[in-house]
Amino acid sequence: WSSGCRNDGCAFSVNASVSKVVLEAGIEPARLSALRCTGAALGIGLVLLVMAPGRLRLTARELPALICLGVAGAALVQWLYFVAIDRLPVGIALLLEFTAPVLVALYARMVMRQDVRARTWLALALALGGLSLVAQVWHDTGLDPVGVAAGLGAAACLATYFLVGSHTAATRDPASLTFYMFAFGALFWAV
Repeated sequence: WSSGCRNDGCAFSVNASVSKVVLEAGIEPARLSALRCTGAALGIGLVLLVMAPGRLRLTARELPALICLGVAGAALVQWLYFVAIDRLPVGIALLLEFTAPVLVALYARMVMRQDVRARTWLALALALGGLSLVAQVWHDTGLDPVGVAAGLGAAACLATYFLVGSHTAATRDPASLTFYMFAFGALFWAV
């Protein structure tokens, strides 16, 4: 899951500024999340339909994990992230959301009873420490309780995405996995 954390972290960081501008222009977080899920599903789905339609085959056994990824990993993580950056400084919102790898490590240690290496804990502490420096947490920013709750909720959803996604990626190619994740996220918002 470490490469997923690294790649997704970069994408989320680059996206923060653009999303903040769009939110400040009056687009609501739920609508922005719905638009992103729908647009991504349509774009990826069209490419797969034209280039590799066989990769769109789906079994009933895969549905629970793909639905979970769609709701938690696409719809809710984005929505909660957008709520957080709408109500908090972007750096603080990202700091809260990127506690997700800590939640994954805690899950591995406490639930799965796996050893988590000391260097993993050190890396997590250094990453969060670096984010804290970038976010300048020592400044009084007047934290909004809804924004903080949304940031922590985004962390829980992102941790779910990492955990469920790592198992699902073992049996499905990344493009079709991403398509179904966004398709179920779009369906969530449509309902």
